[in-house]
Amino acid sequence: MTDKPPLTDEQVEARLGVALNSIGYDSRGETELGNNSLRAARQVLLALKLALLKKLDE
Repeated sequence: MTDKPPLTDEQVEARLGVALNSIGYDSRGETELGNNSLRAARQVLLALKLALLKKLDE
């Protein structure tokens, strides 16, 4: 394991955004399973990002 410092909340939020952008908002899977997986990933990443932003704003 590396000795990198822990990420700040802002860095975590930024990385969640990068992950969301890398999946893309309009990308589609070739199969129903792929589509469902992408949809679920978008929902989870967005929910985590919004929850973190809400806590940062408090």
